[in-house]
Amino acid sequence: MAPRTGILLYSGGLDSLLAARILLDQGIELIGLHFVLPFFSPHADPADTAAARQAARIGLSLRHIRCGRDYMDMVERPAHGYGKHINPCIDCKIFFLQRAREEMERTGAAFVATGEVVGQRPMSQMRHMLNHIEHASGLDGYLLRPLSARLLKPTVAEDEGIVDRERLLDISGRSRRRQMELAARYEIEDYASPAGGCLFTDANYERRLRDLFAHRPDYDLAAVYLLSVGRHFRLNERTRLIVARNEREGSALERARDSADCLLVPDFKGPTALLTGDVDEATLALAGSIMLRYGRPEGINAIQVFRRGDDPRTMTIARPIGEDELKRAALA
Repeated sequence: MAPRTGILLYSGGLDSLLAARILLDQGIELIGLHFVLPFFSPHADPADTAAARQAARIGLSLRHIRCGRDYMDMVERPAHGYGKHINPCIDCKIFFLQRAREEMERTGAAFVATGEVVGQRPMSQMRHMLNHIEHASGLDGYLLRPLSARLLKPTVAEDEGIVDRERLLDISGRSRRRQMELAARYEIEDYASPAGGCLFTDANYERRLRDLFAHRPDYDLAAVYLLSVGRHFRLNERTRLIVARNEREGSALERARDSADCLLVPDFKGPTALLTGDVDEATLALAGSIMLRYGRPEGINAIQVFRRGDDPRTMTIARPIGEDELKRAALA
């Protein structure tokens, strides 16, 4: 591959979009790596997302890479610990950059680039941590941060004239003013919020994920995705219940029925639910009473039970769960 080719970590956020434009404007060919986190639906196409459409608008080609169990192993045991919740920001960045380095070596590209800004994020983007991440990912001298490059030591690509350092920027700090000015100049609109997107920074998701780690060490990626769907309840040490909050989530639970132990569908106006773990009659009755609590039953409170390995059947529930018992079971 020609030396004027680079690998770009692409999130779809404004900073990675701007980093891409700055390099594309220099005539550099870029390969964008878009890592798809496990809470993105396994049934959805990452090429049909706002991030992918933004990349297409600026002429950036993308490779979508779904994060697998090796990524979740890192999340469960990050060498550098967590941020405020269960966000392993430093190890997450190193994980992505190590794979970007492998792609750089495989394709013969000249460097790896990111949209990072010096001082923008307290955990992973302070100057000393940027240097540490570069070294830990094996990219010493080959990690280019176009938005802050003139505040950092020149990379090999700059020294060799592959990238024109004078056309790179010197942005630092948490203010987004200069990025927004650049976005206006490049006519980049509807970009993702810098504070959104990562559920590992969400307190509710943290409780659900820690519960999964504690109670189901053999979890699969479908279970990780389902943490972002519905209301979650720990019925006992062996069983978790997910109750849909709307029709879209109900459809998601129905699509996931093969990865669960029991699907529950009400005959009344109410939510679909999914059970994972050991399911006995007492557990089914408790799950049904929770479904009743969030539904609007009329007459006979019937629920269709689709249990793995059994023929479908109908059960009836006498009354909804009490408020105190509901709160004790709720994870988030």
